[in-house]
Amino acid sequence: MSLSSILHLSFLPLLLSKTFIVSFLNPFRRAQAEEARGAITVLVKWGPERFNVPIPQPSMTPLSTLLATLSNQTGIPVDSLKLIYKGAVLKDVSLTISAYGITEGATLVLVGKAGDAPGPSPSVLQATAAPLKKKPKQPETDQEFILVDWIRSLVVSLLDPLLPSVAMFVSNTSPHARNRPARIPAFEVLQKEHARLSEMLLKALLELDGVDIPGSWTEARKERKEGVRRIQGELNKVDESWGERKRLGG
Repeated sequence: MSLSSILHLSFLPLLLSKTFIVSFLNPFRRAQAEEARGAITVLVKWGPERFNVPIPQPSMTPLSTLLATLSNQTGIPVDSLKLIYKGAVLKDVSLTISAYGITEGATLVLVGKAGDAPGPSPSVLQATAAPLKKKPKQPETDQEFILVDWIRSLVVSLLDPLLPSVAMFVSNTSPHARNRPARIPAFEVLQKEHARLSEMLLKALLELDGVDIPGSWTEARKERKEGVRRIQGELNKVDESWGERKRLGG
């Protein structure tokens, strides 16, 4: 038997294999198979609620699909939902999940345009929340430095009233916190305070996201980015300390 005949016979079963034909001769199906193996699961926080959402094809799944899934789970209309990832609001619903840099195990925060989220009753909020200050109105100006100063003052007005509550919450929930009080509030009280602080900080992020900045004003964008970083940092403190408290049990 010739060498060519031997090679032909040895490769014949492989060529007849459906798996080989799909994965090797059909690049489109091969890409689909590879994409399916790249499925991820993300954690979505909605007030005190947590959703583990599987995304089978993150590089082919647009943000709009994820929002539609969350709309079904929460009952909130999809056009009233916003997702926040690493302190930034995800705006373009046509971009894919991978395009936003979202990977396995990523944590996203879900809010409504009006800050819709499950949380404490109004009576509890009235008893614990600081008086709300009127939101500063964005100035109409063609001078960038004026807008930079206004953004800085906006961050102060949004964040500073919450800082004492955040510090107190961390001291009550984190076992590593300094100056822990002798008497720690009940688990249910801390749970409500976590929901309140999370909602207020998320609203602050949305306020910053709503600032209208001309495309060429880089300093104003830097100032807003710094404000987002500060607010997100406080939100991370609240979530991390609450996670430590939950691990201790009720």
